[in-house]
Amino acid sequence: MMRTAQLNTLTLSQMADQKASILMGATFLVFSLSVSRSFVGDIPPSLIILAAFSFLSSLCAVMAVLPSVKKPDPGVTTPNKLFFGHFAGMDEESWAEDVLEDLKSDETVFRAMMHDIYQNGQVLARRKYKFLALAYRIFVVGLFATVISFAIEAMAA
Repeated sequence: MMRTAQLNTLTLSQMADQKASILMGATFLVFSLSVSRSFVGDIPPSLIILAAFSFLSSLCAVMAVLPSVKKPDPGVTTPNKLFFGHFAGMDEESWAEDVLEDLKSDETVFRAMMHDIYQNGQVLARRKYKFLALAYRIFVVGLFATVISFAIEAMAA
């Protein structure tokens, strides 16, 4: 059960990273084409709208995959010993002793695993998926706004 939960969390994190990468590629391409078109001369409002929404969408996609490692909070009594941000500042022997202490009983092993799964899930829900959903929503709204703007431009011409 724990292994399945851990693998599911890891898979969801990888999927979010892939989706963000795809969206970043698409929005950077649209934004780059829009900017290069602006150097040629007249840039229609619909292209400006598309470029602006693409840029905002790409910022949110970057925020979804941007690593965030905070300094350990001394007030936290149960740090995640499996997270590299916790042990990166420790010497190897201290970390090994710390982890070995948790390996003395099945319950402490499972608690450490549950703590890691929970914290990874929190990062997914509060950061990755939040920014990824926002990035896609902005991009879709931008596409609709661009189509509407393009239709208005076409009718005015």
